[in-house]
Amino acid sequence: MPKLKLGAAFYALFAVGAVVSAVLTFRGDSKFAGADQWYLTARATLFLLIGVMFGIGAVTRRGLMSSDGPRICRQGWIVMIALLGAEFVVYAVGGEWGTFPSIVTALIPPWFQRLHEKYYEGRDEAERELNPEAPDGVRPPTV
Repeated sequence: MPKLKLGAAFYALFAVGAVVSAVLTFRGDSKFAGADQWYLTARATLFLLIGVMFGIGAVTRRGLMSSDGPRICRQGWIVMIALLGAEFVVYAVGGEWGTFPSIVTALIPPWFQRLHEKYYEGRDEAERELNPEAPDGVRPPTV
């Protein structure tokens, strides 16, 4: 499978956002102002790990649901779901301090994978329309 290019930029954007959220959470800014230190540390660690996962997806340029590449790229979505589950646990135990975890975090890898597949399906279809098969069943190469 060809490498994800535009998706890598979005993964990098999400990674930076998650790392910034980790720093702001650990400092106790805004909605986390009155939270206990254990809660701030737990939420910041989870944000940081989510940022690392998206960073890996961006650096490898394959995303977190790739059919090839390193194992973390093939099964990264499982790690993301586990991190989201840990966020729910910390949220439930922490009570009034934080915000509800964003389920969008778990949906981003499958969404990008689907966009990636559709892009290449459309590209192949357009190429078939532009270069119909020759009588021997072989398409001429594209330039």
